Amino acid sequence: MLQPDSKPPPEVLSALPIFPLPNVVLLPGMVLPLNVFEPRYLELVDHVMTDGLHIGVPLLRPGYESNYEGRPPIEEIFGIGRLLAHHRFPDGRRFIRLEGLGRVRLERELEPRRSFREVEAIPLPEAPSTDAQSLEILKAQVERVACLCPDDGEMIDSLLSITDARVFSYAVSALLPSIELMNGAPVVPSGRCAQVEILQECLAAESTDARIRLLVARTGDVIAGLSANHLRTSQLLN
Repeated sequence: MLQPDSKPPPEVLSALPIFPLPNVVLLPGMVLPLNVFEPRYLELVDHVMTDGLHIGVPLLRPGYESNYEGRPPIEEIFGIGRLLAHHRFPDGRRFIRLEGLGRVRLERELEPRRSFREVEAIPLPEAPSTDAQSLEILKAQVERVACLCPDDGEMIDSLLSITDARVFSYAVSALLPSIELMNGAPVVPSGRCAQVEILQECLAAESTDARIRLLVARTGDVIAGLSANHLRTSQLLN
């Protein structure tokens, strides 16, 4: 967990309701809006509102389509969130917002007892960064991205003001997919889009330092793509 006091109690982690999704990764420190309409997840929302407010959001593994209504495989490491807001629409749908508290690792899936799935999960630590050099390189690269994306400069500047390296690394993880979309990121062989793969890889990194080193490489690729686009644009204008 990012904050020690945000760790859910053992009874929550021993039977954590999960909301598996095919293209969403819940990162710690981020807020995730969800439009809920499937009956099993409407039941899940009702359950957590009276029993702890915590929901796990694992990413579905490729090939889930053939068993989506059942219990298709999920990624072992996923984000856990706390319900921040809930709105019930007249047609029964719900709109909810989840705050990402941290990461958990799947220990085992429980036998079905409700329409939604429940798992036993283990919280993963979020140790502070000790690799000051890589962190400074990443910050410099993010500043370079801001120069190449002036329309997003204000947002990137606010990101650079984050002092906690753990939160900063997750914020950069969340930023990169939207920047990469500008460069036409390809679909990877697994069938999931590259942006989702990046988010899951960052979430599953073994430490903050490992995540930062991963982001240094990813951000370098983004800068190269943006620089090439700027060069092509300049050549066309000339």
